[in-house]
Amino acid sequence: MEYKIDIYDANELKNCRFALGKSSENSLFIFGLNPSTADNNNPDQTIMKIMGFAEQNGYTGFVMLNLYPRRATQPENLDKSADKDVIIDNERVILEQVSKQKNPNILLAWGNKIYTREYFIECINRIYNLLTSKIYQINWWRIGDLTQSGQPRHPSRAPYQDFQKMDMETYFKTLNYADCNKREPRQAR
Repeated sequence: MEYKIDIYDANELKNCRFALGKSSENSLFIFGLNPSTADNNNPDQTIMKIMGFAEQNGYTGFVMLNLYPRRATQPENLDKSADKDVIIDNERVILEQVSKQKNPNILLAWGNKIYTREYFIECINRIYNLLTSKIYQINWWRIGDLTQSGQPRHPSRAPYQDFQKMDMETYFKTLNYADCNKREPRQAR
């Protein structure tokens, strides 16, 4: 898949990126935690891996979305409290993008760093409720098995493989705000 971006939604300061992608009638929607450095001209490692996963699984386009749209190369560098206006803007863009396909395919791809900030868990709950209240049939996917802490794998750390169905009801039963204080993400070496 060539890096020909025609979907790019960022704020004026470029410190929030709401959507990045290549449109197609057969697009894969991907949810990460928060955007890093990729923009409409230059991909980053995660976007290159996403494009590989999308192509391998038969998609001709992709739209990268995030639970929280504030840019940071590491989630630990984000503010401890979420900006509610940014969350609302993000949800508007997410619904606008995902609604373009009749039965959208959504890949969840964030790994254990979801426990870095409590608002990540609030965001996935809000996004899930928003999408399932507006869109009848959504196909939820993950890469391989869940992590030991029950999270969908981040693409940069996963080998290329076919997607597996994500059981969202079971996922939400095990996802817990209290885990944010118990489980620390593994530190990079």
